[in-house]
Amino acid sequence: MPMVKISFSRKLAAALGALALSGSAVSAHHGVTGRYDTSKPIVLAGVVARTTFSPPHPVISVRVEAADPASVKADRPDEFTGPFIVRPDDVGQVREIEFSPVQTFFDLGDRVRVGDRVLVLALRNCLPPHQLRSSWIQLADSEVVSYAGGLHRRAHGCN
Repeated sequence: MPMVKISFSRKLAAALGALALSGSAVSAHHGVTGRYDTSKPIVLAGVVARTTFSPPHPVISVRVEAADPASVKADRPDEFTGPFIVRPDDVGQVREIEFSPVQTFFDLGDRVRVGDRVLVLALRNCLPPHQLRSSWIQLADSEVVSYAGGLHRRAHGCN
């Protein structure tokens, strides 16, 4: 069977192409290319169903319960520009929320456990797949952990 030689330039081109594709996927995955709607911050109150506190970013899944959005107090006008809402379709469902990939949220791995009651304020990506992103959580002991200055782009409404 004859050996096929692949030139160095073809190997390099293939490697760079793979790197470019993976970089695009990472950008999209992290929401850098997304637009997150600040006009309708979503209240996700309930019981933690799953957690992941490893790179690329922390993720918490919450089984959402009905909540009174008027009782939520979050002094973050940079992040939440509209009234808080509870989406009826979320109640009774497990929703996955990505947190900003910063040490503040990775450090919660020792403090947030399956079965804990939490309240998360999330923004919905205007672009598919419409993932939820957060930089604000109220823990089971009522402490609020919040981070200003995430990488995601903000939009006042999706059009």
